[in-house]
Amino acid sequence: MGKIILLLGVIYAFLVGLYVVFKMDGLFDDIMLERTDNLSLDGTARKQREQDMRKEERKKLYDQLKISMKDIVISALILGIETALGLLFWTLGFTEANIITVYILGSMIIAILTSSRSISLIVSVLSVILFNFLFTAPRFTLMAHEYGYPITFAVMFVATLITGTLAHRVKDSAQQREEAALLAQKEQFRANLLRSVSHDIRTPLTSISGNAGVLISNSRGMQEEKKEEIYQSIYDDSIWLIKLVENMLSITRMEDGKLNIKTNPELVEEIVSEALHQLNRYCENHHVINEVADDMTMVKVDARLIVQVLINLIDNAVKYTPEGSTIMIRSQKIEHMVKISVVDNGPGIRDELKPHVFEMFNNINNSIADSKRSLGLGLALCKSIVNAHGGEMELEDNQPTGCIFSFTLPTEEVHLNE
Repeated sequence: MGKIILLLGVIYAFLVGLYVVFKMDGLFDDIMLERTDNLSLDGTARKQREQDMRKEERKKLYDQLKISMKDIVISALILGIETALGLLFWTLGFTEANIITVYILGSMIIAILTSSRSISLIVSVLSVILFNFLFTAPRFTLMAHEYGYPITFAVMFVATLITGTLAHRVKDSAQQREEAALLAQKEQFRANLLRSVSHDIRTPLTSISGNAGVLISNSRGMQEEKKEEIYQSIYDDSIWLIKLVENMLSITRMEDGKLNIKTNPELVEEIVSEALHQLNRYCENHHVINEVADDMTMVKVDARLIVQVLINLIDNAVKYTPEGSTIMIRSQKIEHMVKISVVDNGPGIRDELKPHVFEMFNNINNSIADSKRSLGLGLALCKSIVNAHGGEMELEDNQPTGCIFSFTLPTEEVHLNE
């Protein structure tokens, strides 16, 4: 009779546990389905939506029930530890309730450390079996002579199962909140990016539109020299927009971890010359000195990205220094690295702002006239690109005034066959 009661108690507890697990797992999905039904979709769209959700639910259920070898090893290890603790408690004279608490705590730890929902069910069953085998009279058998034991087993099974399920639910909720926070962070990043470069996009577009309008209305009576000047202005603005878009793509790829760097041996002199060529029109009111003109040092870099770095640094020097200032580009070989510096003699950067100059979307000088165009993405992009090449970027004070933005790049040794 005792065996029958024990069997009925275990079966009852098993069914109650299954009901609780599937009820809790399905609660969130039921809410989502209810919300979906309330949407004003036509019949075909609603059916397709429901089919897609069912497929997603089946896949999600399969992933939750799938048990990996890692989950098995972790569960077996923790079950062994809690069983050893139970035997220790038994030896020390603790009650059965204390031992049951150890198993419940163990099931919660297993649920936190594993990814499969099936583990909670299996661990609950094994916990009851181990408790029955080791701690109920007669010991080392699966029999229980006292009529109260089936109730104890049922309560223990349901408690361990609910604890494990709740732990899984809490872990999933924390993961969902983390994913939502990451998504919100990326959306905020993109919003900041658009806000940061909106002026820089609008200014050249306005210039292109205005120059095109002049050509459309007055091209017949306009001198060829004036036309060429307008054509060049339109071309320069277009190139600037292309570079701005390249900067935006680079920094979004870098934020997503998808920036593709293709390094090749490049001359430092050619990289600097290319950057100055693209900026030539915007440096007319500054004295730009290129001390890298005869530097034949080779660096292993993605030239396109390093040109972007130099354009941003030189553009910042132009933007944040008064007209007539001197901007100097120089290089220095230090062991297996090349140090490239952009030096200006402007007002410099205040000490309290220096720790923040490499932060994303930081504006180091809000008092600069907004009419001056920049590439909008600042020093954070430069530092990220340089770090991706294995280099470092730093800010120093120039003497007596001004800033020195420097970055290092790995050199490339070229051996010529004689």
